[in-house]
Amino acid sequence: MKAVLLLFSLSLLLANACEDTATFPLGESFTMSPQQELVNKSADMTIKWLEVSEDSRCPKNTNCVWEGQAKVSLLVNGNPLTLILRDGKPEEAQALVGEYIFTAESLSPYPEGDKIAPVDYSLQLKVSSL
Repeated sequence: MKAVLLLFSLSLLLANACEDTATFPLGESFTMSPQQELVNKSADMTIKWLEVSEDSRCPKNTNCVWEGQAKVSLLVNGNPLTLILRDGKPEEAQALVGEYIFTAESLSPYPEGDKIAPVDYSLQLKVSSL
């Protein structure tokens, strides 16, 4: 009987541990990693960063005809959202989803010539209520 109770207690503990999901704050900047999923329970919102679907930003110390851009693909409550980071076009890095404004503040690292591995990216994101 003790073994059954111990096994039951361990199962409950593991189930609760699996439910602990990382959270993000509303109205404050936060950092995401590729494939990371974050939750804000008060906004009833889940954000998952899928990928950098494009990174054509002009590498440092080079001259480019076009400054390039980076496209970040997210899922917000299961719905796709793409934000575009482009110098001089901050409005493209924003999107309105329901009562919330999503702003991609920065994407790191900035290209220096070599291709960036998908796992090396980090996104600075801000979600604010209207």
